[in-house]
Amino acid sequence: MPVDRPDPADDPAQPGQDHRADDPRAPDVAARLPLDHANRVAVHRANQAQVEQAYSAGHGRAGDDIRGGTPDAGVDRSSWAEALPSLRAAWVQHEDRYPERERAAPQTHADGSWSSGETRKLTPEQNAEATKACADIHDEGRRVALLAMRQIEAANPDCRLAGLEHMLKGEDRLKEKIADAVRGRPGLTATQALSIVPDPVRFTYEYSPDRYADGVLADVEHLKEVGLEELKLKNLWSDEQYKGINSQWRRPETGLRIEVQFHTPASLEAKELTHKAYERIRNPDTSPAERDELEAFQRRVNALLDTPPGTTEIPDFPEK
Repeated sequence: MPVDRPDPADDPAQPGQDHRADDPRAPDVAARLPLDHANRVAVHRANQAQVEQAYSAGHGRAGDDIRGGTPDAGVDRSSWAEALPSLRAAWVQHEDRYPERERAAPQTHADGSWSSGETRKLTPEQNAEATKACADIHDEGRRVALLAMRQIEAANPDCRLAGLEHMLKGEDRLKEKIADAVRGRPGLTATQALSIVPDPVRFTYEYSPDRYADGVLADVEHLKEVGLEELKLKNLWSDEQYKGINSQWRRPETGLRIEVQFHTPASLEAKELTHKAYERIRNPDTSPAERDELEAFQRRVNALLDTPPGTTEIPDFPEK
């Protein structure tokens, strides 16, 4: 599953911090956003009767085993809520059968070098450069990117920012990415390695199912209007392992990479429920038997989600 998800182990974003509107680096977001909501949303043809049908049809329920069965495709919000306790219990049972392996603790050594496990290492010079680059990213994320995202949220009554505690990828997690990139490439600097990490700063917008498609289209345009460069957008609602829309953006002034995910309340809950399974699937040490169970669990969870009306019309970028 080639989709990065916010990592609960990352450092919190401290969203309660005062983000000053007079920051000289902050974009003048309010001046760039259109004044009339009706004019900023491209007319999106969605049959409202389909909304009622999609979210009232079907009452599939999940069993107790992590693999479960395949529930009916049409499941309403109440049925999703009813299924959650069983799904969560199934995950606890899986963790009992397959205890989580202890991760190597990242550490900075007396000479200023850094390591995480046997293979991820930074020299003292690389570590010093990485520490400064991470601090700059966190500062820009809190004081500039978050300001823009909050103003986009304020301009669109159909959405809300969710999961701000995962807004910033933690310093050690970023250093692991840097160490992976520079290993075997001695000419690559820590800053250059960090510039290709797709999600050092990440945000999630959440919409009700009936407003999801229009909301995504509106806010993709808003992200462009505040000066961000669109790098990638993947519509994953047809995927069996993960459902949602993920996008990547760049701030041209500094090269800061930003990930923006678009979810419904149910798809966001599904992503959070399956995040540990996703992390284990990515781990090369996971056994084939466990990986099969993990993929079955992700399919089972995501089969409970209906695709919001009109979402299939939202194209990938670049288009396939």
